[in-house]
Amino acid sequence: MKHPKRLAAAIRAGSLSLIAGLSLVAGTALAQDSYRLYVANEFSADITVIDTASGEVIDTLAISGRPGEVRPRGMAVSPDGTIVYASVSDFNPILETPEDKILAIDVRTNEIVREFRAGGNPERVAVSPDGTQVWAALEAIAQGAGYDAITGEQLATFRVGVEAEGVAVSPDGKWVYITAEATHTVTVVDREALKVVTHVLVGNRPRVVEFSNDGSRAYVTAEIGGTVSVIDTSTHKVIDTINLGLDSRPVEIAVDPTSSLIYVAGGGTSAVYVIDTTTNQIVNTIKENMGRRPWGIAITPDGKTVFTANGLSDSVSVIDTACGCVVKNIPAGRGAHSAEIGVIPGGL
Repeated sequence: MKHPKRLAAAIRAGSLSLIAGLSLVAGTALAQDSYRLYVANEFSADITVIDTASGEVIDTLAISGRPGEVRPRGMAVSPDGTIVYASVSDFNPILETPEDKILAIDVRTNEIVREFRAGGNPERVAVSPDGTQVWAALEAIAQGAGYDAITGEQLATFRVGVEAEGVAVSPDGKWVYITAEATHTVTVVDREALKVVTHVLVGNRPRVVEFSNDGSRAYVTAEIGGTVSVIDTSTHKVIDTINLGLDSRPVEIAVDPTSSLIYVAGGGTSAVYVIDTTTNQIVNTIKENMGRRPWGIAITPDGKTVFTANGLSDSVSVIDTACGCVVKNIPAGRGAHSAEIGVIPGGL
């Protein structure tokens, strides 16, 4: 039998080890991801960075010293959330400048870590699900293009409709969808074969396209048509059209990663339309306390909060998805255009 004092000491040591172990486990469990909202402001030529927990502006990233001439517009985020890509172009798309480019911003440091040329006035960007490629809609030259996410090497270009605008890559990485405003079309690119498969006619002046979480559907906003087209990605055909009203002028879409809901920014009515994709019906319209002309929209990965970029009030509206209501408005830069959520794994 062990000596009583040694036994007591062993028990105390074991207890301390157990407490330390439990503390470590608890600390690990509490080390949750934190989120930052990035808002591209096209008229002040900068990006506002907001801490989503506090609702405070923590940084403003200058994109150009020529506001009113150069503008950041569409954004996308890497699969792990740690890199935000922003497209930069100018207000004269006929003239290509060195500032027609794509920037990569490190969410942890808010530093621009890479940039590469994207000639042809890049409007919006998307990232492949493996994070290796960035795709852009090149408005001025009616093309879609893919780039190596690290080197910036242009991998392929494709002729699409006139005034290329929105772009998205399917969750399985097989398809790239690119919208074109003037021809009212979506061009479907086979990303693996690097060839155009078809062109799909959608609503009047399509802006943004987003895929459902399982990739079986694509949703396309039509700004002038006031609709959201629903495309079956197995056939690349429109199977439904959701009418938001001609005055709605919808642009960006946020797909809830935790439910069947999508949130659509309606710039014409200063509203957010909540659509249940199981029925393709509008289940809520959020207008009270909303900023003016919500153009951009983003949702946190936990599905709890939606943010809108409000171009006419230079602000961000914060929506609590539990109540479906605006709980706060935060100042942003001039001409808030697009919104994207970056992730810091394990918090700060």
